[in-house]
Amino acid sequence: MTHKMVMKTEALVTPQLLSWARKRRGMTTSEIAAKMNVPSDVVVAWEAGDKRPTFAQAQVFAKKLHIPFGYLYLHESPIERMPLVDFRTTRGGISEPSPDLLDLLTDVLGKQQWLRDYRRFEGYVHPPFAGRFGITDSEDVIAEDMRDILDAEDARKYAHSMDDFLEYLVQNTEESGIAVMRSGVVRGNNHRPLDRAEFRGFSIHDNIVPLVFINTCDFKWAQIFTLVHEIAHIWIGKGGVSNPDYELQYSLQEKPVELLCNRVAVEMLVPRGDLLSYWKTKDVLEENLDGLRKRYKVSDMIILRQALNNNLIDISEYRMRYAQLVKLTRSVESDTDDVNNSGGDFDSALITRNGKMFTEAVINSTVHEDVLWSEAADMLDVKVKEISGIMTYLYGS
Repeated sequence: MTHKMVMKTEALVTPQLLSWARKRRGMTTSEIAAKMNVPSDVVVAWEAGDKRPTFAQAQVFAKKLHIPFGYLYLHESPIERMPLVDFRTTRGGISEPSPDLLDLLTDVLGKQQWLRDYRRFEGYVHPPFAGRFGITDSEDVIAEDMRDILDAEDARKYAHSMDDFLEYLVQNTEESGIAVMRSGVVRGNNHRPLDRAEFRGFSIHDNIVPLVFINTCDFKWAQIFTLVHEIAHIWIGKGGVSNPDYELQYSLQEKPVELLCNRVAVEMLVPRGDLLSYWKTKDVLEENLDGLRKRYKVSDMIILRQALNNNLIDISEYRMRYAQLVKLTRSVESDTDDVNNSGGDFDSALITRNGKMFTEAVINSTVHEDVLWSEAADMLDVKVKEISGIMTYLYGS
């Protein structure tokens, strides 16, 4: 009896692309070798071109490093650019976007384009507020228009807490025609958390489906400010990636668009005239904050920022309070050990991540058989068997 030797097909990948993919993720040869369960000298040989991985190994390599498998066959490493305008400001200047941020942007832009086609087919029209104002317009006028369109005062009235207020604002924002997605990971992958130090949110200005994304790895109290900041980008027709500077360390470096959106966000959440009428100059700061945080349903930092804008406190007091709040928040986070928890069950968390507007559009298309169940699962980053549960959550049995 003879035995045939089964030859494993070698993948004709480009060695330097293997090296590029590994370095892109900031990993050593030993680290990727451990993930693939092969000796590190094997990975070194692959990258040197002395050996080739099998087709199956190359597929695993690409999956572990979160890149399209086809990239490994390119002759040169792809040039990856930020697909949106970069409004971020950091102490050392603008940093290069991480692979996680780039992959997230690619995913969300793809979803936004699909949703755009869906809503255009359904007959949705241009949201009248998108791009209604410009960079030279007053933050008071822009904030008042946003407050009116988003029913911010009603949201505040019915909210029992800051978390409630955030959820009401998100709901009203989507009802106005802006898609809202919130997540702390890339495509539902908990092994790919987003870095709040890299970005806090981004906005996509569009004449059919404007969209805002909030990084939920950020402090919960900061997410309200970021949400309204990104909505302000839609109102002035200037979408992009943001990293609002809550500590006010880089104000002189910040771009005019970011400065305007910061001021609009503060004015929308804590109206100047209203604050001045309720601020009691004879009271100590803590007494003022106790009453105002209950009134506005926002964190002390947003109230203090408006107070700073109106010379009710100085910058040193603001920064001291900011440092205290960050320290307290981190202490609470370490106790709960769950900064990415969106609250609720699987279906609720999924809708938070993809946004109700996008989720409903995908499910409706699936029900009407315009989209296959497998396609819907891929679009929502879930398993096929979970689609029926999402349907039931949205519409009942």
